[in-house]
Amino acid sequence: MQLLVYANPITARKRYIFQFLFTHILGVQIKLSDNLEEFLSSSSPKLSYSLNALAKEIHFKETPFLTETEIRKQNLAFADFNQTQVPFPVKNSVFPFDVFAASFYLLSRYEEYISIKRDHHQRFEGKNSLAFNLGFINRPIIDEWALAIADEIKKQYPEFEIAQRDFQFIPTLDIDRPYYFKTDPFYKRVLKQLKLFKKTDPFDVYEQVKIWDAQFNLSTIYFILTGNQHQNDPAPSIKNNLFQKVIQKLAQTHQIGIHPSYFSHHQVEVVKQEKEELAKIAQTEITISRQHYLLLSLPKTYRDLIALGIKEDYTLAYADVAGFRAATCTPFFWYDLEKEEITSLLIHPTTVMDQTLRSYMSLSPAAAIQQIEELMWNVKKVNGTFISLWHNESVNNFGVWKDWKCVYLNMLEKAVDGRKMDKSI
Repeated sequence: MQLLVYANPITARKRYIFQFLFTHILGVQIKLSDNLEEFLSSSSPKLSYSLNALAKEIHFKETPFLTETEIRKQNLAFADFNQTQVPFPVKNSVFPFDVFAASFYLLSRYEEYISIKRDHHQRFEGKNSLAFNLGFINRPIIDEWALAIADEIKKQYPEFEIAQRDFQFIPTLDIDRPYYFKTDPFYKRVLKQLKLFKKTDPFDVYEQVKIWDAQFNLSTIYFILTGNQHQNDPAPSIKNNLFQKVIQKLAQTHQIGIHPSYFSHHQVEVVKQEKEELAKIAQTEITISRQHYLLLSLPKTYRDLIALGIKEDYTLAYADVAGFRAATCTPFFWYDLEKEEITSLLIHPTTVMDQTLRSYMSLSPAAAIQQIEELMWNVKKVNGTFISLWHNESVNNFGVWKDWKCVYLNMLEKAVDGRKMDKSI
C-alpha cells in the first residue's frame, strides 16, 4: 500500500525523514508530491505536511526547519505530547508539535554540529543532549512517533497497514586486547601467569562466545583494534602471530569489522592502513566499523569512512549514558548536514555499552541488569533492533569485571525471550 504525502516545497530534509519514518520504520511506500490537484483528487491514504490544512485530510503543520539549508543554533520551544516535552510546537495539527522536524533534528544529530561542549576525548556527551535533558534518552522515541502517526492514519483509512517487523538483537564485542597475557613478551607473560595462578588467559573468551551464540541462536559481531601507537590503543603488534591467528579464526565464523584506533582519529590515512592490514590478515573484505572510544566528529568521521569503502558503522552511542543517541532503534542512512544529502553509510545505533554502565554510570551488576532490561523492553515495544557493545575482557568475571558475567548472560537470555512484541502493548 502506498501513502501519498503532500509537501511544498519538497526538500532533501523532508524526503529523508519521510522515507525513514514511513519506509524504514513502518515499511510503507510513500509518494511525495507537491501537486495540489493530484493530492486533493486522490482517494488513497494521504496526509499533508504544510502550513495549513488543504481540505479535511490528516494534516501535520510544518515549521520552517525542514526547508532550511543552513546549520544554526535553533531557539527551541517545547510542547507536551504523551506526557513528554518535545521540540517544535505547533497549533492546529494532528500532533501539538512538528513530528517530522523533531525527528530530523534528533536523527541527523543536528545538535552535535552546533554544540561546542565536549569531554576530554572531544566527544559530545549524552548528558548535554536534548533527549537526556527532556527525559527520553532511554526511549527510541522516533519509532514511537512513527507508530503514533500510523495510528492516526488508520483512524481515517482503516485499510492502511504497516509492515510487521520483528525485534532483533545484535551482540557485538570490541577487541581492544585479544589476550591478557598470551601476546605479551615472555617475561611479562610469566609474571602475569604467576600472579593469576592460572594458565588460562581471562581475555580468551572466543570459544565461550561461540557456545553462547549457538545456545541463544545469535551471531556476535567483532570489531578488532589493530593500531597500537597511542597509550589508549592497547592492541599488540599486528605482526604478532597469536593475534593474527585470533583474527583469522574469528573471520572464519563471524562478521568482523575495523575498530579504528584512538591514534587514527582525524587521520584517514592511518585508518586506511589499519583497515588494509586487518583485511589482509583476515582474508576478507572489511565493510563495517566502530570507532575506538566511540570517537565521532561529525561530519568528518563518517565522510572518512565512506571514502575508505566502509558501508556500515556501529559507533552511534554515548559513552557517558546508556540509551538512544539518535532517538531510534532502527538502522538509518547517515544524512550529511553540511552537504544536505543522504549518504550510503548505514548507521546501526548501539543501545548500551559495558563501560557506560560500570565506569560512567557507576552501576552495580544488579542495577546494570535493571537498566538493560528497561532499554530492551522499550525496543521490544516497537519491535526494533537492540545492539549491545561489550568487550572480551568484560564477559569473564575478571578483574574490575568481577560479578559482571551474569549481566551479559542475563542480557542474552532476555533478548531471546519473546523476540517479537505485540505493537498494541
